[in-house]
Amino acid sequence: MCRIMMLLFLAGMITVNGVLAEQADQKSEYLADLKKQMQQEKTRPGETIQGEVSTSPVEQNKTVETKTGGEEPMIRVLLMDSGYNSYFHPELVFVCNGKETVYTPETVKAEGGSVTVPECGDGIRITSIRRQNGNPVYEGSLHIMAKEEGIVAVNELPLESYLRAVVPSEMPSGYEKEALKAQAVCARTYAWIHMQEHGLEEYGADVDDSVNYQVYQNIPPQESTTEAVQETKGQILCQNGEPVETYYFSTSAGVTSTDEIWGADTAASYLKSVPCEFDSEEPWSRWQVEIPWQNLEDSVEKETGQPGSLIGISITEKQESGAVTGLAAITETGTLDLEDEYSIREFLSPAGCVITEKDGTGTEGGTLLPSSYFELTVVPQKSVIVTGGGYGHGVGMSQNGANEMAKQGYDYEEILDYFYKDVELEQIS
Repeated sequence: MCRIMMLLFLAGMITVNGVLAEQADQKSEYLADLKKQMQQEKTRPGETIQGEVSTSPVEQNKTVETKTGGEEPMIRVLLMDSGYNSYFHPELVFVCNGKETVYTPETVKAEGGSVTVPECGDGIRITSIRRQNGNPVYEGSLHIMAKEEGIVAVNELPLESYLRAVVPSEMPSGYEKEALKAQAVCARTYAWIHMQEHGLEEYGADVDDSVNYQVYQNIPPQESTTEAVQETKGQILCQNGEPVETYYFSTSAGVTSTDEIWGADTAASYLKSVPCEFDSEEPWSRWQVEIPWQNLEDSVEKETGQPGSLIGISITEKQESGAVTGLAAITETGTLDLEDEYSIREFLSPAGCVITEKDGTGTEGGTLLPSSYFELTVVPQKSVIVTGGGYGHGVGMSQNGANEMAKQGYDYEEILDYFYKDVELEQIS
């Protein structure tokens, strides 16, 4: 599974896809709460629906005939709960064609363990789920399954319809059209790859709707983002005919990175580290936060499972791009070595602290440091001052950088060519 941070976000992400999906304002609440693995908590969900109901299992990657006579691939999206904490719902309440229906695990089991709600004329509004703009409305059909932990809900719809609700959730709709088109291509490519991988097959899905993959329907389709999807319809980014992992993130620290920050021995052939001064005026391009000593000792205990007094902390390795990929925390009982971007950002969590951005704005920190591009100033037994830049993992396309490039006259193909190496646009066949 790839990380989208997004905003990225989420990531980052804006996140990266994988990660997620993360434009500073829209994605920070998600990237800040990004976890290594989303916890699958217990929940509970109920009643018959108006119209035709099917109890057949979800079919894999079907295609639907379009008005032009072609076929469009279908994507299956696992819907998380309102807090993006769980795949399981205690109950599922939705409105279809003006009628409200409630399902619980017991009522789903009474109908054979799974129910399919067919497409509704005005969409399926799930009132038991809340997103940034209220209760989301879903195109396509809804597959409901009863599990021991609760109800699982999968939205199946055409890929292009899915993208219309991904792009505005991953990049602000007010951004330049060419940046939105670049985002649409990245989101489509990312989705297409995961449709082939069936990473969530145990739930009958290809992706979920969070920063684990790409944020979907947090913000409904907008006119500008829908146009960006339509004007790039079916286009994915490839190298030698094969789709590439189109990682993206919110804001750079002046240079992008490759997947070497995640431990790859050599960078993927389609990724490159490039200077990125386009987003240098963004608030998240530079930031600072002071983390209390006790917070770091708590992080040590979380990592080791043992309490211990922290003696010192230092950076032990950096990538050429400036990303920190090695951190040592020295304690009374030994040295804790952290060697990957995510673990380091989690260890230096600024939760409960105020991060000061370049423009002086103070933002409450979340569970992850904004990026792994930083320097440390250690005040022993008191605190560590972290001075850094960028928002998100820094791999692939900077979304704020893409927007500034668009303002300067670059088109979406030039933007993609700048951030990715030896790639070309191909049409999904």
